[in-house]
Amino acid sequence: MRSVADALLAGDPALFTGDTARHALGWLDHVDRYLGEWLDRASVDLPRRHERVLLLGMGGSSSPARFYADERPGAAMTVLDTSNPDTVAATDFSRAMVIASSKSGTTVETQTLLAHALAHGANERDVVVITDPGTTLDEWGRSAGAHVIHGDPATGGRYSALSPFGLVPALYCGWTPEELRAAHRPLDRARVEDLIARAESDLFALDEGTGTFGLRGDPATSGGALWLEQLVAESTGKVGRGYIPLVEGEGERYRVAEMLDYQVLTALLARRLGVDPFDQPNVESAKRAVFRLLGVGAEDPVVDGDDPRRVLASPARFRTLQVYGPIALAEAVAPLRAAVERVYGPTTANLGPRYLHSTGQLHKGGPSCAAVQVIVRPRTAPQRIQGRHYSFHDLHRAQARADLLAMREAGRAAAVVEVDDLDEARALLGAE
Repeated sequence: MRSVADALLAGDPALFTGDTARHALGWLDHVDRYLGEWLDRASVDLPRRHERVLLLGMGGSSSPARFYADERPGAAMTVLDTSNPDTVAATDFSRAMVIASSKSGTTVETQTLLAHALAHGANERDVVVITDPGTTLDEWGRSAGAHVIHGDPATGGRYSALSPFGLVPALYCGWTPEELRAAHRPLDRARVEDLIARAESDLFALDEGTGTFGLRGDPATSGGALWLEQLVAESTGKVGRGYIPLVEGEGERYRVAEMLDYQVLTALLARRLGVDPFDQPNVESAKRAVFRLLGVGAEDPVVDGDDPRRVLASPARFRTLQVYGPIALAEAVAPLRAAVERVYGPTTANLGPRYLHSTGQLHKGGPSCAAVQVIVRPRTAPQRIQGRHYSFHDLHRAQARADLLAMREAGRAAAVVEVDDLDEARALLGAE
């Protein structure tokens, strides 16, 4: 019988629960596929008319860029993983390279941000599209004369950090091909066996299908922690089980050289849980609800005023704060999470809709959690998105509402508060 190490090195899908692995193990070959001639050619061919770079993407199409940028302080890249109207209004889309990144090609944030960018100063010849072959974004890019780069259809978004979705932003952040090759080494047997032992160790102990995964950084402010949080939460958090990524300190910064090891480790942890590492069964329902709420004539659902303190104090394995506000608030989210955790127990927190593409699967499909959405009222006036019948105000609100309803449909305790700033939220949550 083939050992676990042999099966992993051979890319055997039978190693994992479920059917998704049959078309989701391409990431095991990404070092060989992308770190050689492909990377050298991409480095030469990328358009670079402007130094400033804006990346439009979500989840696995954006967090690798934040991770690579962490190791390049001063990188002239802004990652717009949001639909927040205040952040969008504050962004200058002129005289910048624009990376439109979406595996499916249908990510609503990427599509709407791109439409807005092109209507507010961006030029098609300065757009770099990263998407899988044959998507609507691929078709648009080729017809518009943008620079189109295809991802790997045999790899899910959260395992794509060593593919074009991570490597192209890395090049724009200032990484050289030689530096990237030095950071990313192919797997060998000794390394895989070490990761197998680590996945089975007491460090990742389980209690009724639930474990914790310590993060040495806060995902609200650390690109490495954000990338790893999604990888663990979305890969393991389903069928009532999962590893909950919790901040355990602000220790040594994550290094991109660890990316492949963490991808292997996470897949092995999902195997230990007996869940499919490569699907996200509880994500699509919230996405569909967003478009229903954005439909012409759709009514904003009535949301009752459940007491947020009661929700946070309810029995649950962990709590989560879903902060719908501008990206500029990220630095304030981390201390808010810490304050809530001190009062109520283990707590995760991030900005919406960013979390929908990272921990959203865990919230609805993993161990029991209690959620509070903190809606920070926008300060800008609504403006219709080019080619759409709705504004970013409408989209941002619909994403919050849709996920709140999805949380409740999944049997989670969930409340919502609307505030002008996070200091007001701290008082409402009893975390002063």
